[in-house]
Amino acid sequence: MERKKIAFVIYSLESGGAERVITELANNLILDYDVYIITLVKTNPFYELNPRITLRYCSDVIKNDTTPIKSIYDGLNRVRTLSKILKENKIQLVISFMTSSNIYSIWASKLSRIPCIVSERANHDIYKLPKLLEVTRDISYRFCKYLVVQTEANKIFYSKKLSPSKIIVIPNPIAEALSFKRNKEPDRLKNIILNVGSFKKGKAQELLIQAFSKIKNEDWQVVFVGDGPTKKKNIDLTKKLGLEKKINFVGKQQVIYKYYNQAKLFVFTSEHEGFPNALLEALYFGIPTISTNCKHGPTDLIKDKENGFLIPVGNQNVLQKKMSQLMNDIVLQNKFSENAMKSTEKYKITSIVKLWENYITKLV
Repeated sequence: MERKKIAFVIYSLESGGAERVITELANNLILDYDVYIITLVKTNPFYELNPRITLRYCSDVIKNDTTPIKSIYDGLNRVRTLSKILKENKIQLVISFMTSSNIYSIWASKLSRIPCIVSERANHDIYKLPKLLEVTRDISYRFCKYLVVQTEANKIFYSKKLSPSKIIVIPNPIAEALSFKRNKEPDRLKNIILNVGSFKKGKAQELLIQAFSKIKNEDWQVVFVGDGPTKKKNIDLTKKLGLEKKINFVGKQQVIYKYYNQAKLFVFTSEHEGFPNALLEALYFGIPTISTNCKHGPTDLIKDKENGFLIPVGNQNVLQKKMSQLMNDIVLQNKFSENAMKSTEKYKITSIVKLWENYITKLV
């Protein structure tokens, strides 16, 4: 039987959450479909792709200098180019990620007379779009077959804009490379409180530093994995509190599983999220976890007092209490660890691919 042809569309294949998810999905769907990935600009893939996946691109160069008129002209050209690629390769379904790519894909699919699924990753309660782009998005999304979002909160947001029956919640999968690296041998664990994520506005790592400085921490240390613009501010705070020997900033790490396998606690301090991949990964690795109850994501992943603690955003006093409680209660640590691993089994790539396939098979 002839294999169906599907194409993913995204701006580029550099490092990033959406790029990783497309790579994971494509690598798994290639078993049953002919899979293409079409990028708006030519890039070398950051993540490892199955060699059977076909890569195409719309443009050689990134357009930096632009005006509103030129943007419209360039957008129309991208739609035409994308439609031409779809027709030449006899693509039967388009799956697009991220707002601008989604808009181009919807109209290119209309020109090619094939269905289109779009996926939104951002929390647009926080990350506001320019008004013209927002209006264009809201009009365009009415013409997609399905809109995939990562959280229930995002479904509520988009339900004000299009029919809820079109909106599907499919979370990110655990990275396949990570899913085989979990090692819960007790002798691997150290008195480490781990935080993973970019250092930028809204991540609020300073909350953890300040809370740690106020509790009994003689035998414990904090490890921050990640880089970004607010990192220096947090290093300066660490020095000011005299915690240089207790708090380590290790930067970005390719072998992140080593940190997940060693930590006894994971503390997540974000003020807002799109979908918290690091939080999902920590729970998958069975790390007893404390997370702020921010929009969007933590409530999708944590049931308070069952597989972790949820605390109010920015509340240092509650964080201190929960950290002290968890650091000193091995029974509670074990309960959270076991329940966290059970609750995240459904996020394995095979389960997430099945959710996508439910809708792919309906359209091809």
